[in-house]
Amino acid sequence: MYEFKDESVRKEKKFKTYIFLFVISVLINTFIDFDDLGIKREVYSLLFFCVILYFGLRRKLWAEVIIKLFVWINIILLFLIIIVKVLGL
Repeated sequence: MYEFKDESVRKEKKFKTYIFLFVISVLINTFIDFDDLGIKREVYSLLFFCVILYFGLRRKLWAEVIIKLFVWINIILLFLIIIVKVLGL
């Protein structure tokens, strides 16, 4: 269907926000998990995230879903970490 210009601009801005949050969360996870996983697994995970990012930038639906899912999972985990730190559990 046809869409107005402001709708397409809003969708593009939302898409760029998800891409930005995806890249930031991948970098944070890489630095956090580096000591636990080792260099070999980190290279594999970065390669996997680069493939997902590549297909996401090409607007593949499955990659966009994975990016959105990954961003929301990281947001939920961030809130859980903050709650645990505040409550001192």
